[in-house]
Amino acid sequence: MIPQIRGKTAMVTGGTGSIGSEIVKQLLSGGAEKVVVFSRDEIKHFMLKKRIIDERLETVVGDVRDYNSIKRAFDANDFDIIYHAAAMKHVVVCDKFPLECSRTNILGTQNVVDLARSRGIPGLIAISTDKAAAPVNVMGASKLISEAIALNSGYTCVRFGNVASSRGSVIPVFIDNLMNGNPISITNPEATRFIIGIPDAVRLVMQATEIARGGEVFILKMKAFRLGDLLDVILDASQETGIMRGRADIRETGLIAGEKLHEDLISPTEAGSLYDLGDKYVILRSADRSSLYPDIVRADLSRYTSADVSLASRSYLKEMVMHYISSIQGSHNVPGT
Repeated sequence: MIPQIRGKTAMVTGGTGSIGSEIVKQLLSGGAEKVVVFSRDEIKHFMLKKRIIDERLETVVGDVRDYNSIKRAFDANDFDIIYHAAAMKHVVVCDKFPLECSRTNILGTQNVVDLARSRGIPGLIAISTDKAAAPVNVMGASKLISEAIALNSGYTCVRFGNVASSRGSVIPVFIDNLMNGNPISITNPEATRFIIGIPDAVRLVMQATEIARGGEVFILKMKAFRLGDLLDVILDASQETGIMRGRADIRETGLIAGEKLHEDLISPTEAGSLYDLGDKYVILRSADRSSLYPDIVRADLSRYTSADVSLASRSYLKEMVMHYISSIQGSHNVPGT
């Protein structure tokens, strides 16, 4: 049980997604009285209700970009806490459709925050990304602005790196291509990325729920991986499980526009406001707020990039890859089953 959510009513925007649905599970197991999932994809709502059979779960079809759409959900419920996970998150797609990205990630966040503030809802946790730190693409810039919207209203953000096996992330994309005999495009094998599993990502969200005071950004301490190393592990696992059709066609393209060789989790301007909380960091808006957190110390870091942390072991990467493969091998379309 989590005291902050026991007996409470929570909303999860984007709650049918990989991270959102895990947040839903944790809220229900943590003792929430009611969990309302708000998302625009009716098929995903249907599938979520098939996977999670719980009378406390309610699904609402709607779009955070439409103020009246989400207002109806607020009118029908007395929410105690909001988890805002709805977002456009694919870098290439966001760069191609910047207005649509902005409508979802910026306007959508503003709508959720405005309604939360107007109802006096004390807790809101917005899900963000390492792309928001020193952004170089539309998605990162939009998430940085969405962070500012939440933080300026006294709410909380959490930043993740690459969430392994989440929809559209590198492991599912590579494996899907291998299964279908399509070429794999890799930008640069030396590129590094932060990596976190879905359970660890959601654990950070739940920790933030317990200790958040508002106006801060929580960052879990994460390992990183080299893109080339992950590809090697995926190729080995695909051969081992028999899901790869024929010989892999690997194409190295070079870094694309809006892509970094190494990711950042804090920007240089945030380094002076970074504090250590043991297994995670927190960025505070002002030093005097550090007294609100037990066992907090200043973090002696001038930067925090995926080139500065320990690389995940091959066994760690293989565990994540095999977990994803096992999750899809129930399909009759998957070789080796």
